Amino acid sequence: MEIKQFGPSGILQNFVDYIWVVESDLLKDEEREDIIMPLGHINLILNYGSNYKLIEQEREILIPDAAMIGQIKSAKRVRYGSKLNQIGISLKPAGLMSFFYILGASVVEKIIDANEVDVTIHELYHQIEDLNGIEEKIDKVYEYLKAKMSIDRNTQRISEITDYIECNYEELNIGEMAEFFRLSISALERFFKKSVGLTPKTYGTIIKFRKNIENEDRRKHMQNYYYDQSHLIKNAKKFSGKTANELEHVNRELTLQHILNSNGMNDCC
Repeated sequence: MEIKQFGPSGILQNFVDYIWVVESDLLKDEEREDIIMPLGHINLILNYGSNYKLIEQEREILIPDAAMIGQIKSAKRVRYGSKLNQIGISLKPAGLMSFFYILGASVVEKIIDANEVDVTIHELYHQIEDLNGIEEKIDKVYEYLKAKMSIDRNTQRISEITDYIECNYEELNIGEMAEFFRLSISALERFFKKSVGLTPKTYGTIIKFRKNIENEDRRKHMQNYYYDQSHLIKNAKKFSGKTANELEHVNRELTLQHILNSNGMNDCC
């Protein structure tokens, strides 16, 4: 069982990181636990398998079959049912604004029924349900997103700023970024937090950790990319739920396995 990933083309690349698909008719008990990492995405998830749940301090919270998961700041535990069949759309922050005309701050750290965001998502859910074959389903998603797309000045600006962070995460300096975009630091931070739901610094820290674990060489030498060992330990535990050493021996969590094997596919610079 593996997650299959499909990248967008053309202008959609500015708003969608990728679409992922995972299917399994029978999950063993030991395969049902997963860890969802913060990656700087907003995820729209269409679930056609068994019910699955978010686990918070031993509480189980049912996730809707068509759900939007806003920006998250720390690793989340989920538990799947016996059948896993999902399509996920990993939106960049500008994508949330472009397709659904809402700001990231309104959904940060939230899992909500997609119907609360846009009733047409449920229409898409049922259209995909009637299709056979992954390619047809992916084409339907991209057709839907292209029809929904709307670009304004703010959407374009947040796309440019997040791209800047993706390419400068290693030595991110908020003052230099503000100067680059001809904004004051306070104006940049207010605009970014409202649009994305995170501060530029938090977003940059998430992107840095993501890039470090996606790349096998960087992952094996992560201590070289942090100020000290305690800083690395804190970030690893917060963003992945594991220590840096444990990340080298992941063999059950589906999503973590996928990220660790991606080999930096999303590097932009």
